[in-house]
Amino acid sequence: MRWLRLFLLGVASVYPLYWTAQFALFFLPAAIRSVVFRLPLTVLNISYLQATAVAGKSEGLPIGFESLLVALVFSLLILYLRGDQFLTGGLAMVVLGQSALLPFLNALFFSERREPLSIVGLIVAMCLICFGLYRMLARAGGGDFLDRLAMLSLLAVLPQAALWLAFRMRYPFFGTRFLLLLLLPLYLGSLISSSIPTKLARDQKKALRAPAPLVEIFASLLVACLLFGAIGLTTRAADRHGAIVARDLSLIPPHEALARLAITRME
Repeated sequence: MRWLRLFLLGVASVYPLYWTAQFALFFLPAAIRSVVFRLPLTVLNISYLQATAVAGKSEGLPIGFESLLVALVFSLLILYLRGDQFLTGGLAMVVLGQSALLPFLNALFFSERREPLSIVGLIVAMCLICFGLYRMLARAGGGDFLDRLAMLSLLAVLPQAALWLAFRMRYPFFGTRFLLLLLLPLYLGSLISSSIPTKLARDQKKALRAPAPLVEIFASLLVACLLFGAIGLTTRAADRHGAIVARDLSLIPPHEALARLAITRME
C-alpha cells in the first residue's frame, strides 16, 4: 500500500507542478518586467503544455539564467515556508530544476552556439534536482540504496514518463528527445541522491516511512482538475476570439482585412 500511495501521489501532482513551474519560469518573469518597466507583454502560448511570454530582453543574463534564478528563488521560498516537509514540496524543487535545466541542455547539445556558461547553469540546475530528491528521501525514508531508488522511481521518474506519454498523445511533435531530456537528468539525480545516506533519528524513522497521506493525494488531484478547467476555459476563449476575428475579416476587402489583422496583433 505504501508503494501504491507514493506512485499515486506522483501521478496526481506531477502535472500541476510541471505546469506551474513552466508558468513561474517562462511567463512570470516577462509579466513582471512588463509591469515594472512598462513594456508590451507578448503571450506566446497558453495551453495544457506550457505558458510562455516575452517582454523586452533580459539584458546582462545569458540564455537560461533568468529561469534558473527564478527556480532558485522559488526553491528557497519552499524551504523558508517548510514546504520540503511534504513530499510534493521536494518534488516541486525537482520539477523547477528540470524546467531550468532544459534551456542549458538545448544550448549544449542542440545549438550551434555553445556558451561555456551553459555548463555552469547545467551544474547548478542538476544540484537543485538532486537536492529536491534528497529532501524527498528525508521525508519518505528508505532502508538501503535500492529501496531509496525504488521510491524515487515511483514518486518522480515513472509519473513523468506517464506525463510524457500523455503529452505524446496530445502533441504529436513530442518525440524521444524530449523524453530523454526529461528523464535522463532525473534518473541520474535519483542515482546520486539514493547513494547519499539519510541520517534519521530513531524516533523519526517510523513517521517518515509512513505512506503518503491521502490528503496530499486528493489535494493534488483537486489542483490538477482546477488547472485543467482553467486552461480549458482560457484556450476555448482564445479559439472563439480567433474564430470571430477570422469571420469578420472574411466579410471585408483583403487590403482592409490585412490592416485590421495587424492592429489586432499589435493589441
